[in-house]
Amino acid sequence: MAAAEDRFGLSSWRGEFVDAVMEADYRLHTAESAARDLRLALWVWIALLILLSVLDYRLFGIAASEFVVISSRVLLVTGLLILIYRSRRNPALASAGYAVTGLEIAGFFSFFLLYFSHPGTIIYTIVISLLMLVAVFVVIPNRVIPATVAALFASFGTMYCAYLLNATETTNLYLMTFLLSSSLVGYLASRRQHLTQRRQFALLRETEIINRRLNAEIEQRKLLEKELKQQAITDPLTGLYNRRHFESLFEHELRRAARKKAQLCLCLVDLDHFKRVNDEHGHETGDRVLQHAAKLFVDSLRKADVLGRIGGEEFVLLLPDTRPEAARQLVERLRHGLAVERLRVGEADIGITATFAISVVDAEQDSLASALRAADKALYDGKGAGRNCVILAER
Repeated sequence: MAAAEDRFGLSSWRGEFVDAVMEADYRLHTAESAARDLRLALWVWIALLILLSVLDYRLFGIAASEFVVISSRVLLVTGLLILIYRSRRNPALASAGYAVTGLEIAGFFSFFLLYFSHPGTIIYTIVISLLMLVAVFVVIPNRVIPATVAALFASFGTMYCAYLLNATETTNLYLMTFLLSSSLVGYLASRRQHLTQRRQFALLRETEIINRRLNAEIEQRKLLEKELKQQAITDPLTGLYNRRHFESLFEHELRRAARKKAQLCLCLVDLDHFKRVNDEHGHETGDRVLQHAAKLFVDSLRKADVLGRIGGEEFVLLLPDTRPEAARQLVERLRHGLAVERLRVGEADIGITATFAISVVDAEQDSLASALRAADKALYDGKGAGRNCVILAER
């Protein structure tokens, strides 16, 4: 939380984020809207310059002193048009504030020329200067400090022009009071506006951070729920279905087979001499054998087939829509694949075989217990016949 407060901290006198990265993020976020507002303000500025030029012409005609004023205004309008064009291609110019401030200073400088070209209109010129000060802070989008710099340039420049024109001490005093007061009020108003905008932006970013955290927690919870669900239905060692879930799947397939009058076969698998593997190579190797057998079976079965582990070295296989002879052929492939695929664990080279017992399930009368009993009896016969074989249970 402390880090977040530092990140969203605001400079009370600059009206900006203390953190440079956060300030850059804010300017990027507001660049497009600031550029639109700036272009509108610049067009208004151009229109006012043209209007003032027309008024000056009607009042004073064409005098030698007017050429300097007109030339400065033409240069200023050119700069304004360039900034309008550039802000369309690079909106960051508007939020950075430097180009705007440079043009404002140039605009005030060209305005100072009026004091000397038309000294009789000093009061009119000062009133316009005060209005321009307000525009610097309120109308033209800019950062607080650059706008203040432009306003102070205008204030001190205006006072200097009045001094050069031999204004009275009282006039200078009032002028200084009005100009500096206007700059101070404009600074405070602009600072408050910028602080408010950045607080709103900080709330937006904090909301986004909270939403991302919530979404991450939701995703984490979903993954955890999925993992817990998976753990509840699978054997942790082999990843196969555990007995409880296999029973549920068996009941589902049994009802489906009864409804569709389909064939259903169950196969019980017991790894041969598994105790000997544990005794000779250790239980860790025994676990590797179980995982090896499970993977071979999964890779060889159809998508519809259901494979589970129901005890130590025993697996159970459910074969939907499968006739006995087709089930025997499929299981024979499993037996052969397991027998020829030896497992190397360290220095040990282990051969693995299994005995398979197939029971044809009567969907109308059988249950999992009865199907397993029939398969278990056939499995016992297979063990007695030498193991590593496929036996079809008699029903």
